Amino acid sequence: MTMTKYRLALALSTAGAAMLAAPAHAQETAPQDSAETNGSAFGGAEIIVTAQKRAQNLQDVPVAISVVSGDQLERANVNSAEQLFQRVPTLTFRKGNTNKDSALSIRGVGTISFSSGVEPSVSTVIDGVVYARTGQQTSDFLDVERIEVLRGPQGSLFGKNASAGVINIVSREPGDTLGGYVDAAWYEGNEMRLRASVGGPLGEGLKASLTGFWSQYDGNARNVFNGRKVNGYEHWGVRGKLIAEPVDAVKVTLIADYSKNSDNGYADSIGTVFSSPFNNAVFIPSLAPLTLDGKNKDIDNDLDPYTKDKNSGVSAQIDVDLGAATLTSITAYRHWYNYQQRDGDFRSDAPKYVNTGTASGDVLSHDRGDLKFDQFTQELRIASSNPQFLEYVAGLYFYKTKEVDYFNRTVTSCTASTLPTVGGLTPCAPGSSTYVTNQGDADFTTRLTSYSAFGQLTANFTDAFRGIVGLRYTEDKVSYDFVRDSSSLTAFPGVNPDFAAEGSIKENGWSGNAGLQYDLSDDVMAYGMYTRGYKGPALNVFFNMQARDTGRIDPEKSNAYELGLKTRLFDRRVTLNIAAFYAKYDNYQANFLDLVAGQVVTRLTNAGTVSTRGIEVDFNAALTDDFSLGGGFNYTDAHINQFICPPGAAVTCADAINGKPLPFAPKYKGTVTMDWRLPLNIEGFHVDLNSSLVYQSRTQFDINQNPNAFQKGYAIWDAGLTVSTADDKYSLSLIVKNLTDKHFVIQRIPNGTSFMRQITPRDAERYAGVTARMNF
Repeated sequence: MTMTKYRLALALSTAGAAMLAAPAHAQETAPQDSAETNGSAFGGAEIIVTAQKRAQNLQDVPVAISVVSGDQLERANVNSAEQLFQRVPTLTFRKGNTNKDSALSIRGVGTISFSSGVEPSVSTVIDGVVYARTGQQTSDFLDVERIEVLRGPQGSLFGKNASAGVINIVSREPGDTLGGYVDAAWYEGNEMRLRASVGGPLGEGLKASLTGFWSQYDGNARNVFNGRKVNGYEHWGVRGKLIAEPVDAVKVTLIADYSKNSDNGYADSIGTVFSSPFNNAVFIPSLAPLTLDGKNKDIDNDLDPYTKDKNSGVSAQIDVDLGAATLTSITAYRHWYNYQQRDGDFRSDAPKYVNTGTASGDVLSHDRGDLKFDQFTQELRIASSNPQFLEYVAGLYFYKTKEVDYFNRTVTSCTASTLPTVGGLTPCAPGSSTYVTNQGDADFTTRLTSYSAFGQLTANFTDAFRGIVGLRYTEDKVSYDFVRDSSSLTAFPGVNPDFAAEGSIKENGWSGNAGLQYDLSDDVMAYGMYTRGYKGPALNVFFNMQARDTGRIDPEKSNAYELGLKTRLFDRRVTLNIAAFYAKYDNYQANFLDLVAGQVVTRLTNAGTVSTRGIEVDFNAALTDDFSLGGGFNYTDAHINQFICPPGAAVTCADAINGKPLPFAPKYKGTVTMDWRLPLNIEGFHVDLNSSLVYQSRTQFDINQNPNAFQKGYAIWDAGLTVSTADDKYSLSLIVKNLTDKHFVIQRIPNGTSFMRQITPRDAERYAGVTARMNF
C-alpha cells in the first residue's frame, strides 16, 4: 500500500465515527494528591487546581481558567507550548526562527521582542518556579499532570510578568506504590518518540520518580540548496522528583531536570514576493525552483537554519503544616543556553551581481549568536488551611536573572567585476570579481533584580457571599552593558556602526485585585473582579542598539475587569463557565519594524495604549458514563487604541494603525472535543475513540498592519482510536492529525515591501501515527 493510500484508509476508518471532536480543554480527573474525584472517567469529575497557590475546585475559583490534563495532551500528540494554543482558545503562540524569539499571548496580549531587557507578559510557572523567558519552556512536555491557563492579569499572586496571564504547569508526583510506564510512538515524516518513567516509595516517608524522553523528527520542508530536511528536531531530557515527609507536618520536594534540543528550523520560507526591479531581476530568479506562494515551506539557503538549547534546573519546595496555615518555601536555580544561526539573505547564491543600480541590496547576510541565561528565585509564602471567615495567602518573592549575549552578522557584497554586463546587471564570480565582507559583533549583558511582597485576602461574609482583595508591591532594577564592534564606519545592511553603552533603571509598582463572589446555589457561582496589572520597566538591548535605544521603556500597566459565571448542571455531569472581560493596557511594550541600511530590524518601544475585550465559554459534559464532550469558545476584540510612533523611526507609522487588531489575536477561536468508549463489549479490552476540532479566525501577524501579513481562518480536525486492556496495562493508539490536510502558517513576517517570510508548523499537513504504551 502506498503511503498516500495508507493515510487515506486510516483517515476514513477513523473519521466515520469521529464527527464531533476531542483535543483537551478541561482536566477530567483531579491530581492524585489533591482531592477525590466524582463523576465518570469520561467527564463530570471534580477539577482541582492550584491557580491561587492552594488546592481548590475549579468551579470555586473566581478566575477564568482553562485546564488541560496530561492524559489529554498525550492522546492528542500535543508535546510542547507551541502546540498548546490549539487546545486553549484564548492562547496564541508566536514561533520565532529560534526558541529565544518565541512568545505567548493570552486574550490577544503578549510581549514580542528580540530585546534581552524585557520580560514576557505571559508568565510560565512549572512546579511553582517562574520561567523568566518564554524560550526556556519550548522543550517537550515531560510527565505533565495538568496545565492551568489563567486568563487576564494576575497581579496579586503571580506578579509583574503576568500582566496578560499565567501558564501554570504541574508535573505528576510519584505514586505510593512502585510503578511506571514505557511508551513509544511513530508518526509519518519519521517522527519518533520514546518516554519512560518509574516511581514509587523508597522507604518510610520517602518516594521518588525518574522520567526521561527522546524525540526526533526529520522535518516538513527541504533546503533545495543541499537537499537537507529542515524544520525538524532531536530532543531528549530527564526529570527527577524526590518527595520526603520526615514527619507528618513537613513535606520536602526536590526536583532536578535537564534537556537538550537540536532544531534545524524553524526556517524562514519565502511566501509572497512583490514585483520590483530588484525582485524581478535578482531575487525571484535566485529562488528557483521554489514555488513562491502562501504554501511554500522549502528554502534555498547556503547556511542551514539551526538552533540548539540546553535547559537545566533544580528546585526545593518545603511545605510545613502549621495547623491553621501552611508555610511554603520554593528555592530554585535555572540555566538556559541557546545557540542560533540563520541565513539572513534567504538565498544560496548571494551576492550574484555587483551591488549597484538594480542589484543594490544583493548581499550575503549570515547571523550567528548565543546566549547564556541564569536565574535564581526564592518564594516564601503562608496560606490559611481551613475554611474560616478570613482566608489568606501572603508572601515574599525574590527574583534575579543574568543574560549574556553574543551576536554576529556577516554581510558580503560584490563591488566590482570583470564579467560583461547583461541587461544592466554585472554578474559576479570568484576570480573575476571583488568581494567586500563587513561584519558586526556585539557582546551585551543584561541583569534584572526584583523584590516583591504580596497577599490576597478572602472574607467569607456568609456561606455564599465572599469578598476578595489582593495587593502586590514590586521593586525592579534592570541594568546592562553593551559593545558592538563594526568593521565599517557607516551602517551597512542590518548593522549599525560601532556603539557602546551601559546603564540601569529602577522602578516600583503596585498591582492587585478586588472582587466579589456569590454562590447562587450549590452549583452556580457568580463573580466580578477588578485587577490592576503591572509589568516592570524594560530596556531595548539588542544587536542594533544605538544611542536612541538607551532610554527607559516605561512599565506596562493595565486595568482589567471580569464578570464570570461558573455552573454545574444535570447532577454535575455538565459544567458551563462563562466570562466577559475588558482590559486596557497603557505603555504597552511592543516590537516595531524599523530599517538599518535598507534591512528590516525591530525595536522595542512603548507602543501606546491597547485594549482587549470579549466573551469566553468553557464546557464539559459527561453525557453518559462512556461519552463526554468538552471544549471552549471565545470572542476577542484586541486592538490598538492609540499607537505612539517611536522617535526616528525609518518605517512610516500612521494614525491608520489606531483601532486595528493586535498581532496574534484572532477574533474567534474555539475547540470542540469528544471521548467515547465504544460499546463493543470485547472481553478484557476497551476501545476508545477521541477526536477534536479547532477553529481559528483570520489572524494578523504585524502590528504595522501589513495587508499581506495574515493567516485566513482555518479549522483543524484530529482523531484517534485506542485499544487497551481492561486493566489499563497495555494500550495501542492510532492517531490522525489534520484529517482534511489543511495548510496554515503560524507566522508571516514582512520584509519591508519586498516579500513575505513565513513559518509553517508540523501540524499544517495531514499525518498519521501509532503509539504503544505499557503501564507497570
